[in-house]
Amino acid sequence: MQFIGEYKIAPELCESLIALHKAGAKQGLVVRGKLGTREGVVVDKKKKDSYDLGLITVPDALAEHHRLPEFYQALKACVDQYVEQFPIIRQLGAYHIGESPIIQRYKRGGGYRLPHCERTSLETSSRMLVWMAYLNDVTGGGTRFVYQKQTMEATKGRLLIWPPDFTHTHHGVVSNAGEKFIITGWLNFSE
Repeated sequence: MQFIGEYKIAPELCESLIALHKAGAKQGLVVRGKLGTREGVVVDKKKKDSYDLGLITVPDALAEHHRLPEFYQALKACVDQYVEQFPIIRQLGAYHIGESPIIQRYKRGGGYRLPHCERTSLETSSRMLVWMAYLNDVTGGGTRFVYQKQTMEATKGRLLIWPPDFTHTHHGVVSNAGEKFIITGWLNFSE
């Protein structure tokens, strides 16, 4: 068992979220992708080459115009399905989206090349699950789960949920065929 849940969201939501990223870029809200290191949070394009829109920075009206609340409803439905598959989660502490989700754009040849996991220190220890959705089709692009020896292709509307620990170390599969958009975030323990 891989513990990687695979679900679907509507293509129209994907298109709206890409449009939200582009609108955020026009408003100066998109920043170069950063990664956490022992030395702190840094930009290192050799390891992660992305353009990130932290959704906490997006004005409510813009988020609503681009259907972000609808996406959160779709995400909740996917999480509910994951919990059905792994019912032990019901016995765990309460959880919620506790950190700002991010819409990321990877230009052709860009990607998150560095194998990494999502719970790496005391600072990220409240992360219970990771979720990510591909917002467009990308030939040759996707995500490689190292220890599962599994590559998930970047297919528009595919939403993945998995545990945040080192057991699910992963990295982006870089494509030279085109740009890739994803939305990603975490479910964090509330208590």
